[in-house]
Amino acid sequence: MNRRQGFLICVMVLSLLGASSLAVPAAEPGSPQDEKVRIAVVNFENNSQWHYWGDNLGWAAADELVTQLFKTGEFRIIERTQLETILAEQDLGASGRVSASTAAEIGRILGVQLMLTGSITKFSIETISGGFRGIGGSYSEAESMVDIRLIDTTTAEILYAEEGTGKIRLGGGYAKGAYGGRDFDAGLAQEALRPAILEVVEKLAAEAGRFENLKPVAPAGQVVGAREGNFYINRGENAGVQVGQRFSVLRVVDEIVDANGNVLDRIIEQVGILEVTRVMSQSAICTIVEGEAAEGDAIEGVGG
Repeated sequence: MNRRQGFLICVMVLSLLGASSLAVPAAEPGSPQDEKVRIAVVNFENNSQWHYWGDNLGWAAADELVTQLFKTGEFRIIERTQLETILAEQDLGASGRVSASTAAEIGRILGVQLMLTGSITKFSIETISGGFRGIGGSYSEAESMVDIRLIDTTTAEILYAEEGTGKIRLGGGYAKGAYGGRDFDAGLAQEALRPAILEVVEKLAAEAGRFENLKPVAPAGQVVGAREGNFYINRGENAGVQVGQRFSVLRVVDEIVDANGNVLDRIIEQVGILEVTRVMSQSAICTIVEGEAAEGDAIEGVGG
């Protein structure tokens, strides 16, 4: 199975699970929670000189940022396990290597307005020892710097960029472990990163009003199943679908990649047309009226 096939299968599975499994529980329409912008946070790249923990450091940074971002109450945060399923299919989950265009595409699948990516540009843990007249002691000091970028999933534009820095003294049982610094400890990593994360989250929360007018993003329309000549799509009453409505069936037939393997563009062709025969709350049943369709194909309203 190649990456594109795996990606399409992943989309199909997530679509079958339903939108409720991709995010926090839905709020009542018109409620303050419903109006908050939806964000998904990707693992950070570790661009620091601290390589002992490898990509785990980027995971710890993103996890801490999700926690602190949620505490502000300014945003709706997508469950990271759902996001990581898609990233794993694209071989992006480990290091956070996500371009703006890829982040936007993943964000549209998840139905979020913003994707948050970032990097750790500086990180260190140093143990300082000292003594006087036979009495000594030690403590560990961590220093970190992170930067974040918010990407609009509709335009793939970077709407906001900021950085945070911080230092913290790690006391108690951390001193000895921090000195070795070789074995990854999620709690230690998050505590060491927290001052920088708190600074950048405080700045982001202060700008939350800038993103209030971003339109909700519907997850990408997909053919999510087929049986006995019928095709199932992840669109229903919730998307205003009606019996007799038609959808173009779109398929990725090729990809253009650069020397580093980054996808620059995808070549998409229309391969068929579906007509809706039955509508349910979050899905619909269709029949083929022209061409072909298969699980994982994208759909788009005819004329839309």
